[in-house]
Amino acid sequence: MKITLLLAFLIVFSSAMAQSHDKVTLSGTATHEKIDHIFINEPLLFYTQEPKNLLTCYTQNNQLKGAFGINKPQFVYLSIMLRNWQVYVMPGDTIRFTIDGAGLDAKIKFFGKHAANYQVFANITDFTGGPQKPPRYIISKELRHNKNNLLNYKITLDKWYKDKNEQLESLLKLYPISKSLTHIARSKIGYYYANSLYSPVSDMAADSVPKEYLNELKKIGFNDDRLLSANEYKYAVYNRYVRFKEIEGTVNLKEIEKKIKSELKGKSKDYAIASLIGACAQRKIPIDDSALSSMIRSAYTEVKDPSYLAYIRESELNYFLLNKPLTDKVLDGTLLTTYSNGMKKSLREVLAVYPGKAVYIDLWASWCGACRVDIAESADAKKWMTENGVAVVYFSLDKDKAAWMKVTVSDKIENDQYLVENEFSSELSKFMGITSIPRYLLIDKNHFVKSIFAPRPLESDLTQLKSLVKIF
Repeated sequence: MKITLLLAFLIVFSSAMAQSHDKVTLSGTATHEKIDHIFINEPLLFYTQEPKNLLTCYTQNNQLKGAFGINKPQFVYLSIMLRNWQVYVMPGDTIRFTIDGAGLDAKIKFFGKHAANYQVFANITDFTGGPQKPPRYIISKELRHNKNNLLNYKITLDKWYKDKNEQLESLLKLYPISKSLTHIARSKIGYYYANSLYSPVSDMAADSVPKEYLNELKKIGFNDDRLLSANEYKYAVYNRYVRFKEIEGTVNLKEIEKKIKSELKGKSKDYAIASLIGACAQRKIPIDDSALSSMIRSAYTEVKDPSYLAYIRESELNYFLLNKPLTDKVLDGTLLTTYSNGMKKSLREVLAVYPGKAVYIDLWASWCGACRVDIAESADAKKWMTENGVAVVYFSLDKDKAAWMKVTVSDKIENDQYLVENEFSSELSKFMGITSIPRYLLIDKNHFVKSIFAPRPLESDLTQLKSLVKIF
């Protein structure tokens, strides 16, 4: 598999997906003194990803005001301490609200043009993730083989499902919303019920689950691409086709892939395939490299959604490149000139200068204006990294050695400074898919690859950089 081509595709898709965003305005009041801020987060597209923060808004005189950008109608989470509310917003919306109380007792009330959209889905969040969610099923795997334990749990869950459906219908009369959103609202409760059924048996094979319980799981339908905006539906797809095994023993990736393709269609099928690849890449499913490589090759020709393809490529990189050492070809075949003494060294020899240290590599050149701007503004980030055991190293991709040496002095970056031989054609550049700069790489203290697109050394990216460094 050619990682260079993979990286090139990833860069192209990332650029293609960048779109203009319309502003959504937030204007609310929090009556309780303990609420000092609110987070606006984007729901996860896939469950192995980190949540994306759209806005952090702090209270001023009990007021919460701010704005964030979206490019299409979507769900977002409004989060305060111990509470989350999911709401459906549209580009250009103004979300007006009041929060009374704090913690689990907090209640939210919306006002304005699309208040019904917000209120219905915020209440559903109370049903599924707040104080009205069903009781969790916590019991040992051995006891779950007693069918009465599982079936009694199902009785409790059935009662919750019936009650919440009735409450939702009353809510929809009070807050009428469009037919399409009504379908999503009803389905969110239905698929939360499905996920609650899957939860206690997710680590069991189908042949170990009581038939009465399994029959209920089989009734759950999929293939509704309209619901891919709803986390509950996506997680149900993940539970059914990625987590849940048909039989005990070794996972047969080809059989899982075959089952997905025979039972699902459209974007739901593509989502399940991408989710399966992501779970494999995170080692949540034990498989061999060849089986995963074969499925990824197939996915590249069949999956159409750009965000799913980007996730597949990200997962492939995580599995085959990240958290692994650089190859011997890269370590020994990449030659660098040391600024301090003019000596040539292999990349292996350069990294040996920093034993037991993480290494942040700044790829730059004298002719790269953006690189030099980043360097000029990197003092705080460099100071933090140095104090926390991370060596900051400069790899220039200059062709002109004299220009490299001159700017190295003028920009005051003489320490830990190297010139990469063959610039963009070096073994390191080819391995990492380096086609443009500035670019940053992060290698952990064992000199395993940690990030091939590390955060920039700027104040705006410092929080993300600190988070990445802390994980090793």
